[in-house]
Formats: sequence, C-alpha cells, structure tokens
Amino acid sequence: MLSAIETADIFRGAYLLCCGARVCDTRVARNQVLFVIEGEGVVELDERYRLGTALVNPVQLRETLNLLRDLVFERLRPERRSPHAQAHPRSGAGTHQAVR
Repeated sequence: MLSAIETADIFRGAYLLCCGARVCDTRVARNQVLFVIEGEGVVELDERYRLGTALVNPVQLRETLNLLRDLVFERLRPERRSPHAQAHPRSGAGTHQAVR
C-alpha cells in the first residue's frame, strides 16, 4: 500500500529514500524544510527507523543525505534560483528521488 509521511528529519528521510520511497513534496514551515515522502511500506520502514532496526547501505545513505541537503538549501534560499534553472543534477529528470 502506498502511504506518505512528513518529516523534517533529514536522516529519517534519507533512510526512507534509500529504501525506495520518494520525495513527493517539500514545504517550509517555521524556517525548516518539511519533506513529504511516499512509497510502498513507508509506515513500516519508519517504524524500523524509530525502533533502531533499520539497515541501509552507508554509501547510498551519504548520497541521499547530500540530495536532501541540496533540497533544503534550495527551499530556504529561493531568491538564488532563477526561473530558468534546470533540475538539480542529483534529482534525476526533475524528480526528487534518491540517487541509486
């Protein structure tokens, strides 16, 4: 079942992306970026993360953390983006997904 969660925790988000989820939206609230992450089994994966039983490839986690950090900087500094800016090179064809 496809489900979604919202989080400002960059490590939690990176773990979920490493497990196949995707960022479907980002928004800024109270000066922090919130990621809306959706995918199959996201609730169960989130439970593993919170219980400390999550396993992930560390290299993939590092790359995914970098992707999410880039998204944070893009959202917090919108004045630096131009209307003709291309999709971020790590985001894969204009979508916000983890690099695999």
